[in-house]
Amino acid sequence: MPPYASKIAVIPAYNPDSKMLDVLSSLKLHGYAVVIVNDGSDSEYDELFESAVLADKIINHPKNLGKGCALKTGLAFVRDNFEKPYVVATVDADGQHKTGDILTVTRAAQSNSETLVIGSRRLGKDAPYRSRSGNAITRTVLHALTPVTVYDTQSGLRAFDSSLVELMCEIEGERYEYEMRVLIELTKLSIPIKEVWIQAVYFGENGTSHFRTWYDAQRIYKVIFKNAGRGIK
Repeated sequence: MPPYASKIAVIPAYNPDSKMLDVLSSLKLHGYAVVIVNDGSDSEYDELFESAVLADKIINHPKNLGKGCALKTGLAFVRDNFEKPYVVATVDADGQHKTGDILTVTRAAQSNSETLVIGSRRLGKDAPYRSRSGNAITRTVLHALTPVTVYDTQSGLRAFDSSLVELMCEIEGERYEYEMRVLIELTKLSIPIKEVWIQAVYFGENGTSHFRTWYDAQRIYKVIFKNAGRGIK
């Protein structure tokens, strides 16, 4: 296993609530450097970001550009400001990723160099119907049209080492479709994707999610159909 100098969390955040501060505090307690990307949140959230004093860096987008852009902004900052080797975990701001699961996914990335590790959720009947059915349909379509075999295609908890950061910055995608493009592009390049099981955490009907069912799903399926049977070994 490489002697990783740092473990870094990149948190994309758009109109977050106070759970973002809990995520930040927990990650710092466990030795992470934390980069938060404020993806054009409304001005009423300024005070919350100002309270995130434990963050190593807060980057502000002047307007909402989408989760994919926010992730790539954070990763570009990591690439330009941290000494290799390191491992990066991408973590949602809404508290849906348990600290223990973040640690598990990070350790898996430390033990599997040049590999994308995904924290995959088994979505049972306790999960909101929208999330459960959306994941199932997307997974079925993706498996039918491409060789990608990932179970939880929409998990935001992912980790990888510094060898993949430049590639992650180059992959196209502005919003939620970026995470799907990552799965497809890495499969094209025969880069391993490893899943580890994590706990599925939801608050109410997943009201903290900014996923727009029709708009964002349309962008995701456009990526899948565009790549169906093309250029994937």
